[in-house]
Amino acid sequence: MKKVFYAVQVSNFTIVNGEPKWMLRNDACTNIMIGIVSTILENHPGKFQFLIKLPFAEHTNDVENLYDLFKEKYHGSIEFLEDIIPVSPVTSRFHFDFFGLDMVYPSMLMDVDVMINDENTLTKNWRVFFNSKGKDLPIISTNYFLDSPIANKVDEKIRYYERQMESFINSDISAFQCEAGRVEAMEAYDILYKNQEILSPQSVWGVGAHYAEISEYHTDKRFDVPTIYFGNRISDSANRYTNYDTFAEAIGHLSKMTSKPFRAVMLNPTRKVTTEQLDLIDTLSNGNVEVMPNHEKFTRKDYLEFINRAHISCNLFVTEVHGGVTHCEALMAGNMVVMPKVNNYWHKFEKAGHPNYPLFCEVSKTNSDKPEAFDLAIRISIALDYIGTESEKATRELCKSIGFEYESYERACDRIVNDIETVIYKKELQNPINY
Repeated sequence: MKKVFYAVQVSNFTIVNGEPKWMLRNDACTNIMIGIVSTILENHPGKFQFLIKLPFAEHTNDVENLYDLFKEKYHGSIEFLEDIIPVSPVTSRFHFDFFGLDMVYPSMLMDVDVMINDENTLTKNWRVFFNSKGKDLPIISTNYFLDSPIANKVDEKIRYYERQMESFINSDISAFQCEAGRVEAMEAYDILYKNQEILSPQSVWGVGAHYAEISEYHTDKRFDVPTIYFGNRISDSANRYTNYDTFAEAIGHLSKMTSKPFRAVMLNPTRKVTTEQLDLIDTLSNGNVEVMPNHEKFTRKDYLEFINRAHISCNLFVTEVHGGVTHCEALMAGNMVVMPKVNNYWHKFEKAGHPNYPLFCEVSKTNSDKPEAFDLAIRISIALDYIGTESEKATRELCKSIGFEYESYERACDRIVNDIETVIYKKELQNPINY
């Protein structure tokens, strides 16, 4: 049995009584890890033991015990390395505690066989740490998000870009969530380095969501009122890169172009929406968008039940090339997914033979970071017109099948296991005494 050390890059947090707290259950990287680990343990029983690095449970707002993140049948194959991580999506990406790791090395890290490193800004730190212990540990660094000058999402004085590019050199395999992410990463790499000869091998995993988890909540009973939702965070960073403002504006247009009843909801997953943001959303949407309040609990179970009963999901990333985990979950829930015709949204539909999917909206001609709000409203209106027709059924089935084929852990599992076994085997050949 091989021991896999999986370090998770957490970034989702909220504020409770003035104090920041991690939110793990709707953190994208945490949920990707849960899906990968659960699927590997399900499909390859007895082959792997996982050691998972996460914040202490008491530093979260939604987890009492980290084991609660997994089904009980997997608990015997999992243990946790709990760490004190600064509650911030920025400082957490630079935090590395050599002294704290020294303390736990003998008992927890000495016998690991391979590392899946989601903290890709810290790949060299991990390499230096294990080398200081005389351990040439194979490292697969994952790249579920990317910061680069191309997307220009983080201030250049504190951006993660250079460390992520460095990660591609210091890994044994660089694993990408989707092909669009790999392409962007290589474009970004070419800005910093003159050649790609020192790059580690690359792998595209195709991981977005856990179909088994989503399908547990499949139902034929949809909400009585046609429901459109925006599942991503309400954020003003990086030119409002989630494009919550575009969603609100589109709903404002929609309210004037259709007489059909509808309900438009922003899920507000980080529970941090401000008064200023609420005022903007209300103005842009002509008062037609509900925003889930900060004080309202909305568990993972609540979320999964909601998306499986909703009709239409709007996922609007343009600069975030994967398109976000929520769009994968929406596809698998059988939502009619409305999205811009770019990057990974378009790649998988094109690959599946549906490049002209009718619910693709255009990107703004005046701001290439934004979907075009009026065209977005038209696409939502088309989806509303589908409801109750054969077109609705066909669109739902298409979305569900594409989500499973191109974004599910079930489909990705064998690719991931093959990468794990490949890097372990190579190290065994290079260092037979250490293995």
